[in-house]
Amino acid sequence: MTVKALRVIPGGLAGMNAAGPSGLLEELYEKHAGAVYARCRYLLRDDAEARDALQDVFVKVLDALPEFRQAASPSTWISRIATHHCLNLIRARKAMWREQIQALSRDRKLETETPERRELVRVLLNAAPEEAQEVAVMYFVDELTQAEIAQELSRSLPTVRKRLREFLECARAALKEALPDVMLPEGDDL
Repeated sequence: MTVKALRVIPGGLAGMNAAGPSGLLEELYEKHAGAVYARCRYLLRDDAEARDALQDVFVKVLDALPEFRQAASPSTWISRIATHHCLNLIRARKAMWREQIQALSRDRKLETETPERRELVRVLLNAAPEEAQEVAVMYFVDELTQAEIAQELSRSLPTVRKRLREFLECARAALKEALPDVMLPEGDDL
């Protein structure tokens, strides 16, 4: 059976036997696979994804053969299936990004510090001199190494260590004043 013969079958392919559609599908694949792959590659911009889409499109073609309309051109019909399939993949990709962003925002809400903890951090930072505050934020919040902080602030490594010690001393003093019954560890393992 040829693609032209497909157009003249009344009622589509509903009456074909089991060998008919697979032979027709093979013929459609041979004639249109290159164009379908090119379209999928153009829309998806990824070779591997386009190869997968090519296979998916021809599975859909096989499933949709009984509904094929006589008035349509097989190349137009297959091209539309390919385009719709690729656009659906792109939409799904965007939806995945949205879901990932929503999950991240949910996680961030869970990780957010309580107002009391944020206020405690503000109090501890305010207890230290300004340069020690800056070094402490870069070290404890931004998680920069001492060498990175020294480079960022154009300071020597011993100066950065000194500012960190200064912050820790001020923070301990502020905590000791606010919580006199609590025993705080001594020393600075910087």
